[in-house]
Amino acid sequence: MINTGSDPSLLRRVNQSAVLRALYDAEELTLTELVKATAVARNTVENAVAGLVEQGWVEEVAPAADGPRQVGRPAKRYRFRSEAGCVLGLDIGVHKILAIVADLRGTVLATRRTAVGPDHSPAERIADARTLARRTLRSAALGVTDVRATGVATTGVVSASGTVTVSGRLPDWAGTDLVAAFMKPFGAPVVVGNDCSLAAVGEQWQGVARGHQDVIYIHVGHRIAAGILLDGRLRAGRNGAAGEIGVLRSSGWHTAPGRLLEHWDSAEGVFRAVHAGDHRAEQALADFTTDLAQGVAAMVLTVDPEQVVIGGGISLAGELLLAPLRNRLSDLCLFPVEVAASSLGDEAAALGGVRLALNTVEQELFRVPGVN
Repeated sequence: MINTGSDPSLLRRVNQSAVLRALYDAEELTLTELVKATAVARNTVENAVAGLVEQGWVEEVAPAADGPRQVGRPAKRYRFRSEAGCVLGLDIGVHKILAIVADLRGTVLATRRTAVGPDHSPAERIADARTLARRTLRSAALGVTDVRATGVATTGVVSASGTVTVSGRLPDWAGTDLVAAFMKPFGAPVVVGNDCSLAAVGEQWQGVARGHQDVIYIHVGHRIAAGILLDGRLRAGRNGAAGEIGVLRSSGWHTAPGRLLEHWDSAEGVFRAVHAGDHRAEQALADFTTDLAQGVAAMVLTVDPEQVVIGGGISLAGELLLAPLRNRLSDLCLFPVEVAASSLGDEAAALGGVRLALNTVEQELFRVPGVN
């Protein structure tokens, strides 16, 4: 129980926070339903609602014109205004930047992407990301002042303060402070994470990992890397490097993608060759799966997850990759583990950024100064 002492303004903020949380968690509520949900007196709820309406967070819902006619005055209904702001999710990679704008309930309003190259300087990459973000906001009929928080996913190891500390694929990217890069232009809090880690968050929120608490996300593309969720929470480690076993050359992850594509222009080319019965392609994919399974098994034996999600371009092989991977893991691991393909594709990391941005907004919405 919160002790508000004799401070009426603090008690008012506590009550408003309780009412706002109840409305945030529901579609619409009447005053009677709010009283029940918050265990607060009716007149107190009425005052809290009036304050939230004035602040622009809540509004009264007009009765449906085609709804059933009621005897007497209908109960007033209220809703949280998810359009009172928005969040921005960015995935800044080696070859692309993806931006997603969502309302304050997480409904996606606009998505845009642009191509970049490994030769882009950090300043150019950041400028392209800012430009894309503004264009995506405009696509949703929003502006910079509507942004309440930004979540940024990026390649490399990211510190708790939001600075890229190690970037094997973009060496010049190391040292980039992404919080500073996006906080001032968009005037809102910024949270930053490794792209694989945020892809794990995205898959748990909106994708194939929904309902699972212990998840390993494996990105399988030009590189192999991993993100980890335990007890439903992202685990980045002390330095933000959890899951980066691809740097161990002995694991096979370091060179596996290059060896798979040695005789083909793309992963799709390998898959077509396998479907056509090309024995060399079949062997290349089998060797790749063996290398992949060694690293995945090491992580499974360490973390003991409910599910392994395979994402990235090579995951498009589907059961050509997943079926032999499951078989290999059954030989290497103590217990069976579910293996599934990503359902979000290359939007997983940006959606993870949206989710972390929403977490930041929620913390601020329901924070009561002097209490939490």
